[in-house]
Parts: sequence; structure tokens; C-alpha cells
Amino acid sequence: MAERALEASNRLLRALAESQSEFIQGSGDAHHLFDKLLTVLLELTESEYGFIGEVLHDPEGRPYLRNHSISNVEWTDELRELRDLDTIFGSVLTTGEPVIANEPAEGPRRGGFPNGHPPLRTFLGLPFKSGGELVGMVGIANRPDGYGPELVEFLRPFLTTCCSIIMGWRSEQQRRRTEVLLRQREEELQRHRDQLEKILHNGTAELLQTTVALEERQAQLLHSERMASLGQLVAGIAHEINNPLGYITSNLSTLTQYLSVFMELLELYRELAATLGPEQQQGPVPELLARIQSIQQKEDLDYLLGDVNDLLRDSREGAHRVADIVQSLKAFVREDSGQPELVDVNKELATTLKVVWNQLKYRTEVRCDYGPVPPILGRPAQLNQVFTHLLLNAVQAIPERGVIQISTLREGNEVLVRISDTGQGMTREVLARLFTPFFTTKPPGKGTGLGLSISYGIMSRHNGRIEVRSQYGQGSTFTLRFPIAQDL
Repeated sequence: MAERALEASNRLLRALAESQSEFIQGSGDAHHLFDKLLTVLLELTESEYGFIGEVLHDPEGRPYLRNHSISNVEWTDELRELRDLDTIFGSVLTTGEPVIANEPAEGPRRGGFPNGHPPLRTFLGLPFKSGGELVGMVGIANRPDGYGPELVEFLRPFLTTCCSIIMGWRSEQQRRRTEVLLRQREEELQRHRDQLEKILHNGTAELLQTTVALEERQAQLLHSERMASLGQLVAGIAHEINNPLGYITSNLSTLTQYLSVFMELLELYRELAATLGPEQQQGPVPELLARIQSIQQKEDLDYLLGDVNDLLRDSREGAHRVADIVQSLKAFVREDSGQPELVDVNKELATTLKVVWNQLKYRTEVRCDYGPVPPILGRPAQLNQVFTHLLLNAVQAIPERGVIQISTLREGNEVLVRISDTGQGMTREVLARLFTPFFTTKPPGKGTGLGLSISYGIMSRHNGRIEVRSQYGQGSTFTLRFPIAQDL
């Protein structure tokens, strides 16, 4: 019985891993993947039919189900009425809790089932959620032995995978809509550029200034749209990584428990072999002992047992590091609430540093000196954008290998963030135009000249300011000054 359960668990995990891999690689659409998953689910649970659907809401806010996979087409009309509170189907949708009905009193819709619909003897309805949001529902019916809580627990990885596929599919749809919007913005920007060329020919200085300002705002909007699209993509990737990472961490923990049992059993085998007296040295016993001793000497059993523990420990540490990186990514791309909040600049700097670390680690030594500073009032997503621009500019200013120093401190009623580099520094001419939109010292195609301009605008909206100290050939230091949050 245990072997059968283990085989079912392994088969389910393989199917889930294959489906997630296909979805991440873009080799299968959501409906195709859900058809495959539903087929495996019905076979493993010995159910007669079922469905997998996504929860949506009508203009009045009432939930309804959009099917992505269904094994019996006669269910289609019934599933459209899942809003009804007094149906076994609809109760999953309205309460967000699993429903086990091994003796359903009636069909899913008042008036019975349509012609050709098989009878409903047993039913299991399972919701799946992302955070507190009800994302979808899985329903299966007519298992011969009925349904129980143990099956609900067994199917949790299945529900997690269904949820991740739908959330990823939604992110992909949002990304496509954003791309359409970006194309429209770019076309509008091109029209403004054409107007700028006409203005240059006409020599109308006033119109020229107006168009340049409009182009600057348009470029900043385009940059913000791209950052939003990037945030959605990174959040989707982080969500996808979290699911297989959960399986790996859980399996490593289980494997460690199994290993302790095997090690205890091996030690008892060895004690048994050492305590056998001459009266037991008859028949096959001497030959078996000789074979055991030969394997122990040949394979160095003590070394293998110790090395397995080291490998498991290293694997657990690696999984925890991946989880930490994913959490940093999710914190970095979190949605901007639009309202200022209390911000710990030390925490936000550490988060940003983890995200851009791959750009820094090969060319710089990063030294951090975070002082005890009070919170400021700001918008974390925008502050992370400023920190990112300054750190990437610092590493790009270093020709080969150098040092980036990050420090924070309190000075009077302000919190200071200093980012210094040992790069090539800047001339007076460059310093004079540093925050001018579209000004850049980088080669064509390598920069837009908007990073520091956008950062300057963000600091102004936070009632702060940017100070720059630089000398050509001796590096640069950017100092961000933020007012301390009052009335804490």
C-alpha cells in the first residue's frame, strides 16, 4: 500500500514538473497543460470526470468560473451556475474552502442534470489561492471509495501548480498588453520627434522648448512602463521558482530523515556481524559476512555516510540561498502603492544590492557601512530605482577592477546615503550637465541619459536632494539626503 502511494506521489510530481517546465519554456498553452494535468489527476484519484477552472468576477463583483479543462462537456452549463450558494459546486467558489461530498443530495443545478450526464455519486471541490485571492477551482467526481482529507493533502502540490500556471498566464497577458501600450507610446514619441525636426527647421525656439519638455515626460513615462513590465515578469519568474524550490526543500528534509533510519540500520547490521559467535558461523552466514566486509572496505562506507550528510547540508544551504534571492526579487519589484510609507533605507539598499549583485561582483569589491538611521517617509519602489541607477553608474565608471563604498548615517534632521566609487571620475563640463535629460557620456545605444534625470526627479518628490563630488581620474561620490520622518 505504501509503495502504491509512493508511486502515485512520484507520478504526480513528475507530471507537475513537466507541466511547469513546458509553461516556463513556452512550449504549451494553459488549456493544453490543464488537459494533461486533469488526465493525470483523474487516473491517480480513480475519478470518473472533473474540471479545472479559473475564478473571475462579473461587473457586479460576483464570482464565476472560466473552464480551462473539462472532461465531460455536459458539465458546461452546470458550471456556469457556480454562483448559487446552495450548490456543492458554488459553495467552493463562495467560501473559498474545500468541499467533500460523498453522498450529494442533488445535482449541481436545480432541476437535475441534462440528458446524457452521468450521475453524481461523490464529489471533491478544491480551491487554489495566491495570497488571499481565490484564483481557481478543481473539481473531480465519482471516485469509487469516495473522497477524504488525506486526498486533499495529497493534491496540494497539484493545486499549487495550477495556481502558478494561471498566475503566470495572467502575467503573460498583462505583458502583452503592456507591449501594445509601449508601441503606442513609441509611435507617439516618434511623432513628437518629427515635430521637433520641423521646429528646428522653422527656428521657433519657444516651440522647441515645449517639445523637448514633452519628449522628456514621454521618455520618463516609457521608462516607467518598461519598469512596470519588468516588475511583472520578475514577479512571475520568482513565483515559478518558488514552487519547484518548495518541492526540493521538502524532499531534502524527507531524505535527511530517511538517511538517519538507513544509518541506524547499517550500524545495527555491523554490530550484528561483530557479535556473531562460532556457533553461527555455519551455512551461508560466513559468506554473507565476507561479502559485507568486502563492500565496506571497497566502498569506504564510513566516508560515504559522512559525505552524504555533507551533501545534504550543502543542498539545504543552497536551497535557502535561492529562496533568499527570490524573496529579494519579490521585494524589489513589489507594486508601488502610490502612497508614501515609512522606509528603512538600510533594508532597501540591501535588497537592491542583492538584485544588481551579478552586475557588480566581477568588477568591484563592495564595502557596506550601514549606520543606525531612523526611518524616512517615501515610496520604496522609487527609492530602489534611484539606488539601482547609482550602483550601475558606479560599476560602469570603473574600467577594470575597483571598489564601491556604500554608507548610511544620520546628520541632524537628515538621513544620508553615500555611494562612492574608485572609477575614472568626471570633468567639470560633465558635472555641469549631469542631471540634464538625455545627456550621457556612454556610446550610442549604451544609455538613454535618463537615469540620473529620473533619480533627480524622484529625490525632489521625496523632499530630498542629490549632491555629487567628483574629480577626473579619482572617482566619484553621490550623496542622497532625505528628511527624517516626523511625529513617529
